[in-house]
Amino acid sequence: RLGGGSPPFRSLRDWWPAFPLASSLSLLGLRKNASFLSLGPSRRLSPVTEGDVAVVGGGPAGALAAWASAKRGAKTVLLERAPHAQAACAGLVSPETAEALAVPQNLILREIVAVRIFSPKGKIYEIRAEKPKGLVLDRTGLNRWLRGQAEKAGAEVLPAEALAIRGKTLVTKKEEVEFGVLIGADGARSFVAKALGLPSPGEILVGIQAETRAELGDTVEVHFGIVPDFFAWAVPAEEGVCRVGLATNFGRKAIFFLRNFLATRFPQAEVLRVRAGLIPIGPPAQTAEKWAILVGNAAGQVKPLTGGGLAFIARCAPLAGEMAAQGEKALAEYEKAWRKLIGEELEFGLRGRQVFLKLSPADLEQILGVLAQRKMARFLAEEGDIDHLSLLPRKLLRRPDLWPLLGPFTRWLTSLCEF
Repeated sequence: RLGGGSPPFRSLRDWWPAFPLASSLSLLGLRKNASFLSLGPSRRLSPVTEGDVAVVGGGPAGALAAWASAKRGAKTVLLERAPHAQAACAGLVSPETAEALAVPQNLILREIVAVRIFSPKGKIYEIRAEKPKGLVLDRTGLNRWLRGQAEKAGAEVLPAEALAIRGKTLVTKKEEVEFGVLIGADGARSFVAKALGLPSPGEILVGIQAETRAELGDTVEVHFGIVPDFFAWAVPAEEGVCRVGLATNFGRKAIFFLRNFLATRFPQAEVLRVRAGLIPIGPPAQTAEKWAILVGNAAGQVKPLTGGGLAFIARCAPLAGEMAAQGEKALAEYEKAWRKLIGEELEFGLRGRQVFLKLSPADLEQILGVLAQRKMARFLAEEGDIDHLSLLPRKLLRRPDLWPLLGPFTRWLTSLCEF
């Protein structure tokens, strides 16, 4: 437990056993290069044609891409190095995204109708809608279900880690996989991107999250001032369980930021487990190379203001799979196609993040105070959409009764809307 004046987690060493080994080593940059031991015989996609697809990474992006590729008739192999790993994700999505993902009802844990915002000075504001604005998902279950759907569509799922790319062959510890088209869906530090010389995302944050014994009902919490460059969150999950986390560019300090946050906000809560991951902010300049494309976190297809990826993945991953199924020639249009699909929202988010990073604590206090005023809070409750934040300025233009509230923030709004 954390609290009682003498919390058991006093140092990084005390926290270390709570991390899965791979996440811990990756977080601290200690993960060793994979070896090339016991390479087995070549595994041939039979027949090997230009339409055959290999997908590296079995998270939502890779599973959706493999599902789409298999549905288009391509012989598809999906490689997932840790099929039994627990997901490190808050799992909060809009009803629209849940519908796009075809999430079954048994994977929906909560309906969210309110957000409680904590300012850097500790002031609390709540915005409550009349209908659900978000859904909390069983993220580990979602990963398994999506891989299952890919299998049902005809994809072969291999519990293997890609160690090298030799021409159009993936080398794993036990076997080799030949392909016509390769999809890298293997995270912010993509092995596929690195092997092919593709650039990295613009910025990479460390996200760290604890599952705790706490109950928040139908409300999520957003805390500012916990970290200097992002925010902390608390999201209700299973009954009596809450996902408490944060993200930051100060990677080695993330675990200490989380410990302090837990000790302050949930001092008596039992910590069940802690997991960490990487969150890309801003896509790399290039996400396609001849016969290979990137999708999901590997392509920086993440909302810059929130770090959420499922909304963009639900749109971009099926596109990647469908284009890959058409063969190498179709990949030339992938870059332009996915950027057109989510580019406006992505650019708005990137500008919003730059504005956020320039805000002083006093600026942030003032902005949050305005957003919580009754008329503005009602507007946000009715019109707010976590998947389409770029629409808010346009909706505000149609509400002249709210303009007087925005006077002090004209310069920030101008910067945000220049996109």
